[in-house]
Amino acid sequence: MATTTIKDVSLLANVSISTVSRVINNTAQVAPEKREAVLAAMKTLNFRPNSFAQALVSKRSNCIGVLVGDLCGGPFFAQMMRGIETMIDKANKFTIVMSGNHDVSRERHGIQALLQRQCDALIVHSKALPDEELSELAAGSTPIVFINRQVPGAEDRCVWLDNQAGISTACQHLLDAGHRHIVYITSDDEAFVDGQQRMAGYTQTLARAGIECEPARIGRAFADENGGYVAMSEVLDRGVAFSAVLGFNDAMVAGAISCLLERGYKIPQQVSVVGFDDIPYARYIYPKLTTVRYPIEEMGNRAAELALRLLDHKPVDGLVLKFAAELVERESVAQHVVS
Repeated sequence: MATTTIKDVSLLANVSISTVSRVINNTAQVAPEKREAVLAAMKTLNFRPNSFAQALVSKRSNCIGVLVGDLCGGPFFAQMMRGIETMIDKANKFTIVMSGNHDVSRERHGIQALLQRQCDALIVHSKALPDEELSELAAGSTPIVFINRQVPGAEDRCVWLDNQAGISTACQHLLDAGHRHIVYITSDDEAFVDGQQRMAGYTQTLARAGIECEPARIGRAFADENGGYVAMSEVLDRGVAFSAVLGFNDAMVAGAISCLLERGYKIPQQVSVVGFDDIPYARYIYPKLTTVRYPIEEMGNRAAELALRLLDHKPVDGLVLKFAAELVERESVAQHVVS
């Protein structure tokens, strides 16, 4: 079966090839009746314009590149992508996705690959690359938006969450319920900015309540379900007293809960638990998890909106780039009564 060409469209529409080209690439004014004839001919012939040829003419690929941390590491990045793609789809553009796995070389390779593929703009979730390198990228000709990170000198390109305030909200909820001995299960990656900010939220919230931070009540491991189990086991083996557990994220909390249940603890009757993220399964586990909601889908949507506005040279004033985590109360926290 022969491939339909732009010449076939021009013959059926009874217009010149250059007119068809102008309609496809939207590069010049075309009389309404001729535009309608071209569009009707394209539909009749099932003609699909060559995207590479269009890019050569329009200087646009109609693709937005996205660097994520790890699409296979849980629902967080899937939610982020849903927010991004909702906005990109509305703009009749497409996304090309690379995974950086929080590794310097992989993040660098992913960004370069997206730039080499002539993406019109990039949305970057980078945890490993230094600020200096990201600032240099932001100064280039391709619009770049950073999500879940503040890059010095490029603050107007950053969509971010106040991590410290979020974990402080979670910790304060436990304090308000009467808990004073609060275990904190967190990431063992001390260079991880999110980890640093959330640790500061935990320690400073305790300090404001006049409670000294006890290192023995802090468990560190890889920030997933297994890591939460391991970190909780280590804290339990130290024999320290506690009545509540606060988690770096919901995944670690799920592992910690599993460990606590295996050791015979009742939740929340004996141990109250609060997570961070509000990933989908937080409302389905038992007991339903009290957590702080990380609005990553909305942040992804906002990052895409910012990228599209920068691409089209539209004003970005008024776009809220800083997001806040919100406490979601469910069933995993009980009032602590000192006997």
